[in-house]
Amino acid sequence: MIVQFTSELRKITSTRMWWLMLAGMVAYSAAFTAFLTSSPFLTSRSPVDLATPESAVIAYNIAPAIAYVFPLAVGVLVITHEYRYRTISQTLLAEPHRPTVFGAKLLAGLCVAFVFGVSSVGVCVLVVVGVLSFHGQETHLASPAVLTAIAGSVVVLTLWGLVGVGVGALVRDQLVAIVGLVVLTQFVEPMARTVLSGVGPRWLTLVFPGIAGDVAAGGTAYNAMTGNAVASQGSGFLVLAVYALVFSVLGSLRFSRYEVA
Repeated sequence: MIVQFTSELRKITSTRMWWLMLAGMVAYSAAFTAFLTSSPFLTSRSPVDLATPESAVIAYNIAPAIAYVFPLAVGVLVITHEYRYRTISQTLLAEPHRPTVFGAKLLAGLCVAFVFGVSSVGVCVLVVVGVLSFHGQETHLASPAVLTAIAGSVVVLTLWGLVGVGVGALVRDQLVAIVGLVVLTQFVEPMARTVLSGVGPRWLTLVFPGIAGDVAAGGTAYNAMTGNAVASQGSGFLVLAVYALVFSVLGSLRFSRYEVA
């Protein structure tokens, strides 16, 4: 397992795509965080209020709100990259034990997603602290609510990596998987959560993985806009962990049936 895990990490770090995606996630998170944090100081009509630790959480939690598609996509690429370039046959011939190979890919996806999470959340923290300090405002960085949210954000982004590996094993086609995930996470689910926020019990929306991730992170701008933050942070973690487990198991079953050409 250790040898296979090392091999999987080498495959990831030996290509520029992973580093470009990391840079893209960090830049994306930083830009939106800077905009959201600066908005109260740019206009008096801004709906954003960062005066309390609870309200400041939405600024610190930009990464899990809008950029979770990056670790999700990285997890997908861990699997689909080999199918696309037809190196999966060599991998399985070198290590015929499928559970070992898939387990190593899960661990590799977990580690890379963790790096993505730490990097993006870290830059969000730096931006928020920088902007608030520049304007002479309290950063709330020592608040338990903010610290819990920051830690939760990293865990949430890491779990998305596991979901991605499972999805990649199920779909296999890289283009279909990536495009499908972008459409679902960036368009379909946000619209669905907005519509459902005003229809029926709000706890029902927790079945959406994106909402579960927002809740597990301690609350995001999406929660503030739609009022979906009606469950505990632990409930969000539980739902997202179930998604990660289900996709990992289903992906493992499909991966074990791959026939080496």
